[in-house]
Amino acid sequence: MNSTAPPDAGRPRTPVEPVPPLTWWRVLAPMVLDLDAQRRLRAALLDTPPLPSSDWGAACRADPTAAIGVAINVLAEGTILPERLDPAMSAILLCAALGDPACIDLLAHVLGRRARRRADLGALWLARAWRSAARRGPDRVTAVSGR
Repeated sequence: MNSTAPPDAGRPRTPVEPVPPLTWWRVLAPMVLDLDAQRRLRAALLDTPPLPSSDWGAACRADPTAAIGVAINVLAEGTILPERLDPAMSAILLCAALGDPACIDLLAHVLGRRARRRADLGALWLARAWRSAARRGPDRVTAVSGR
């Protein structure tokens, strides 16, 4: 068994498990974000209270530039609040699932920082999974309708 992977690293979580969609960015591997999961994530983003950014609507519609702008602003705040971080990183996750390389890089970076700060092997495994997905290219992604 690989000591750097969590005990359930061989079995990626699926979106049907009782995990709120806006926390998926912290727990789901790239291969489980199929079209249905992407739709559910987008619906959750549209249902959440908007973040204070003029780019929020575009971020919810999977615009990578808008999602990165929103996430960078949230990450730059003095105190990172889960009620702001989760929606911002969920917009990044949606764009990453669609294959945007910059969003994949940002997601992997944030997960890597989370892993180092909390000694969290699950977050480290996810960061590596996203980096690996970036190297595989966009052949694994599907599109959310309305993008």
